[in-house]
Amino acid sequence: MNIKKRVLSFLMSLTIPVLSVLYLGMMLSALISIFAGILRTIGFEQIKMSIWHGIDLPIALSIPVSLIVSFLLYRGSLYVKRSIKFCFHTLFSPAHPPMKFK
Repeated sequence: MNIKKRVLSFLMSLTIPVLSVLYLGMMLSALISIFAGILRTIGFEQIKMSIWHGIDLPIALSIPVSLIVSFLLYRGSLYVKRSIKFCFHTLFSPAHPPMKFK
């Protein structure tokens, strides 16, 4: 039983930094997506948005598509944050039962 707790603690301590970098990257990407959609709509020609290789997105759809992408990134980052909280809870209070999510 003691070995199981140590292995679990070791794995959780490796998981937390990976999930933290993923969380920060997703939040930063969501902000950059909104900013890029606004800049492309204003007329910044260096930003390219395409649906598929060779199929460019119309400029009028830049803001809606960037908002959809940033919303999906934000929602995904909330689940990653939930996983980080679970790992912290498991790592620092292993005597308690696992946390229940809403």
